[in-house]
Amino acid sequence: MKTSLKNLTLALLPIMASCSMWPEPDHASVSSGAYGRKQDELHMANARRFLAAGNSTKARVELAALSEDAHTASMHLLVAESFFREGNAYTAKDEIALAAELEPNNSAVDMLRGMVSESVGDWRAASQAYLLASSKDRGALDPVLAYARAMHAMGDPIRAATYLESEVGSRPVNLELSMAAGDAYLSIGSYLDGVAHFSSAMEVDPENFEAREGLVLSLSLSGAHHEALSRTGNFAADAWSSTLQLAIGRSALLIGEVQSSASFLSTFLLDFDTDPRVWLDLSRAYYLGERYELSMNAVGRSLKLNRQDPAAYTLLGHIRLRNGQQELAFAAYERAILSGGDAILLTELMDRARRYRASLGDGEL
Repeated sequence: MKTSLKNLTLALLPIMASCSMWPEPDHASVSSGAYGRKQDELHMANARRFLAAGNSTKARVELAALSEDAHTASMHLLVAESFFREGNAYTAKDEIALAAELEPNNSAVDMLRGMVSESVGDWRAASQAYLLASSKDRGALDPVLAYARAMHAMGDPIRAATYLESEVGSRPVNLELSMAAGDAYLSIGSYLDGVAHFSSAMEVDPENFEAREGLVLSLSLSGAHHEALSRTGNFAADAWSSTLQLAIGRSALLIGEVQSSASFLSTFLLDFDTDPRVWLDLSRAYYLGERYELSMNAVGRSLKLNRQDPAAYTLLGHIRLRNGQQELAFAAYERAILSGGDAILLTELMDRARRYRASLGDGEL
């Protein structure tokens, strides 16, 4: 019995050996390729996620695990972005160059090249890259806005405004583009053009606060003071930027809306209290609103910052007269003359004050 089992085993050995040499079914190699592609997709997705979270090191670990087939322009751009975020512009440029070789017509390559150049202060190279990106993808807005930003940084806001104007004319009305054009025109003092573009932005999104602020500022600086003030709506003074607080405060003062003027100017001065001209404007607003004590305090702050301002001394004279301090008022007027004020006008004011005191009347000064 033992012999027969041994003989049977020996007889089967060649068959078993030949069976072990048979190739695996072909579906195994197919699933391996599909599995590899899925793994590459997963690594790319993880890399993007880590970059979005600000972890460039982990992003590069994921990218390093990609197969050779996944070394695409997109992969090199992600590597470049990871180095760019770490401040390593030199290595980022190398990766961008590799991406450009693989996809020379990819506008994302030029956008990232522009951002890297911008990060090292090379605005000329940045502007060229952004312009090239715009020409490759005419529908994209980011390169347009980036090019205009580069023009501003290079000290050429007129070119930025002109470029944005041409883009506005060739595209459907767009909130961001209209806002950028409005800002560009504001920067070069073309306030009516600013009004036009911020109005377009408001038509796209009537609730957009930044568009409203740009429109109000443009209106104020263009001299449309009543409309500018009306456009502020029910928003409190501290809701607006400091630039607008000052502009609207002065617009309101010019049209006699002294309460609004005082509100905007006093809010501005909470953060910027070293400009004697603003303190003087606030004093005027209080004076016209018959709040003489507050007016006195404000003009006093103005004179502390500029002791040679004839306008401040003149206003001080007015306030003192209102308070019945004629002698002190005359002294203020005299100081205004000594500081370079209009001697004829101030002498006339002093004479009127003397007549007023002599008559003990209550006529207007």
